[in-house]
Amino acid sequence: MTYEFITQAFLAYETGVLSETNVQEKAIISMVGILCAISTLDESDYEVLITKVTQYAARLLKKASQCRMVMLCSHLFYSSQEMGYQNPQRVLECLQRALKVADICVGASPSDLQLFVDILDCYLYHFEKRNPVITERYISGLIALINEHIVTIGVNPVVSEAKKHFIRTVQYIEAKKCNDHTSQQFEKIVCKIPV
Repeated sequence: MTYEFITQAFLAYETGVLSETNVQEKAIISMVGILCAISTLDESDYEVLITKVTQYAARLLKKASQCRMVMLCSHLFYSSQEMGYQNPQRVLECLQRALKVADICVGASPSDLQLFVDILDCYLYHFEKRNPVITERYISGLIALINEHIVTIGVNPVVSEAKKHFIRTVQYIEAKKCNDHTSQQFEKIVCKIPV
């Protein structure tokens, strides 16, 4: 019954909200929230539904929206709960897709640098939840990539908030390195705060 209800909601999405990106984003956010909260579906039905939501996210017309929604869908593929659904590789696929789209966005408009910082936060979330495929290497690489973009963009007021957010995130990682409980997990992450 739950599966049927959700598939009917998907049908309503497909037939009713295809014209406005903002409405599509809100619908996808709701779908992700509901699917993260449901524990009554069997694994195969759940996989069908989360794959469909991720496809909706990947088809959004605005690239920045597509990036944010695919990144959000990564949460569908890895539950930190003991009996929750876990497909670590699909999380990585979502995040890598979001990175590709973010690269296109930042190439077109430096103000979209925030997308990279948001993706870094998402990588950190999955890293802290001990997703086995999200390693220090990915986080260190993303930090280096964001630093490169900051240097390339130079002093530009449109990226000042993204730069501040990035600095806070790097400081958070550095603080985790000093914490007795988390230092081992974070010790191999290479951090560099932009000048």
